[in-house]
Amino acid sequence: MRWMKISCILCMFGCFKDFRPSESFVTDYLTGPWKNFTKEEVNQDILPVATYSYLATLILVFLITDFVRYKPIIVLCGLSGVVTYFMIILGKTVIVFQIVEFFYGVFMSTEVAYYTYIYAKVDKKHYQEVTGHTKAAVLFGRSMSGIVAQLTASFELLNYHQLNFITLSANILATIWALFLPSVNQSMYFHRTSVSEEDTQGKDTLDYHLQHSSNSQESRNVENGKTKQCFMVSGAQVLRKTRNAYALLWKHFIQAYTNYRVAKWSVWWALATCGYLQVVSYIQLLWQTAVIPGDMIYNGAVDFVYAIVGAVTVFYVGKIQLNWTLLGDMTLSIFSLLEGSMLLGLSYSYNIWLLYFGYVIFGVIYHTMVTVASFEVAKYISEDSYGLVFGVNTFFALLTQSLLTLVVINTLMLNIRQQFFVYGSYFLILTVIYIVMGIINVVQHCRSGAKFHVWMSDDDKSLSTSCMSTVESSKPELDNS
Repeated sequence: MRWMKISCILCMFGCFKDFRPSESFVTDYLTGPWKNFTKEEVNQDILPVATYSYLATLILVFLITDFVRYKPIIVLCGLSGVVTYFMIILGKTVIVFQIVEFFYGVFMSTEVAYYTYIYAKVDKKHYQEVTGHTKAAVLFGRSMSGIVAQLTASFELLNYHQLNFITLSANILATIWALFLPSVNQSMYFHRTSVSEEDTQGKDTLDYHLQHSSNSQESRNVENGKTKQCFMVSGAQVLRKTRNAYALLWKHFIQAYTNYRVAKWSVWWALATCGYLQVVSYIQLLWQTAVIPGDMIYNGAVDFVYAIVGAVTVFYVGKIQLNWTLLGDMTLSIFSLLEGSMLLGLSYSYNIWLLYFGYVIFGVIYHTMVTVASFEVAKYISEDSYGLVFGVNTFFALLTQSLLTLVVINTLMLNIRQQFFVYGSYFLILTVIYIVMGIINVVQHCRSGAKFHVWMSDDDKSLSTSCMSTVESSKPELDNS
C-alpha cells in the first residue's frame, strides 16, 4: 500500500529527528567542565532565546510550509538540527549559544511540516492511522535516545560532550532521509487540487494573454534581428492563489474558533502547553538543586520511562468512550489541580526521586489530556483545519510562554525554585477557570433535562457523527471573486 510506504518513510525521519540522547543531560553539559556556564547564564541568558525564536518563526514557517509544499521545510528541519548540534559541539561563549538557541527554535517550529505533511499525501480515511504512526515514531525516538543516554553515561562509555556527536549524526541521517520523501503536488491552502470553473476560465484567459504577449514580444525581437527566448511569469496567478489561500485560512479560523467547544478545549490546550513547555525546558535546572555531587544522574532513564508511559497512556485514552462533553471541564480542572499541586510540591522538594517521579506524572497527565483535547476539537472542525488549529493553538501557547519567560525569568529574575512555584500557581489558576466552566456546564445540562451519564451513549456518538457531517457539508470553498 502506497500510503503505508509514505508513512513509514516519514516516521523514519521522525524517529531520527527525535533521537537526541544529549538532551537528557544538556543542562549538566552546559554547566559542566565542557562549557563552564553558570546556572544563571543558562537560566536567564541562553534557554529563553529558544522560546522567543520558536514564537517568532512559527507562523511564518506554518505559512511557508503550505506554500512550498512541506518537503523543503522538513529538509530545513533536519538542517537546522544539524546546525544546532554542530554549534553546540564547537561553541564556547554565551553569544554563540544564544545563536544555537535561535536555530533550535527554528528546529522546533519546522516540526509543523512533519506533523502536517502526511495529510497532503494520503487519503482522509487513513488520517487517524498515520497520525498515530507519526506520534509513535517521535515517542519511540525519544525513548530510545533516553535509554542510550542513560546506558552510555552509567557505564561511562561516553561523556556528555560525546553524546552530542550521536545526536548530530542522527540529525544528519534525518536530513538525508528527508530527501527521499515523495514530493507533494497539493497542499491545504496554496495548492489545492479542486479548481472551480471560474478558476479554469480565468486560467484559460490568462494563458491566452500570455501567449499573445509572448508572440508580440517575439515578433519585436525578430524585427530587431535578435531572436531570444522570453520567459514571462504571471504575478496575477500567484496573487490570486495567495488571496484565495488567505481567504480560506480566515474562513477556517472563524469556523473553528466561533464554536464554543473548540474554543474551550483550545484555550486549555494552549495554556497547558505553555506550562508544559516551560517545565520541560527548565526541569533539569531544578534536578541539579537536588543532586548530591558525585551521585549518579538518571535523567536518561527518566526520559525513557516518561516516553514509554506517555505512549501507552495516549494509546489507551483514545479508546475510552467517556462523555467528554459533560465531564471534560471537570476532568481538565482535576488534572490541572494535580499538575499545579505537584509543581508546588516539587518547588520545595530536595528529594531527587520525588522530582523524577513528579516530572513523569506531570508529563503523562499533559500528554493524556492534550490528546483528549485534540480529538474533541477534531469533532467540530473540518479535516482541512487540523494543521491550522494545531498551528494557532501552538502559537498562543508560545505567546503565553514568551510573556511568562519575560516576566518570571528576564524581569523578576526568580531562581529556579521560585519559578516552579509560579508555574504551579499558574496551573492552579487554570484549575479555577475550568471548575467554574464545569459547574456551569453541569447546571445547564441538568436544566435541559438531559440524562446524566458518564459513558458516551449511542446518542452522543450520533451527535458527534452529525457534527462532523455538518462541518464537512459547510466547508468553505475558495474565494474566486
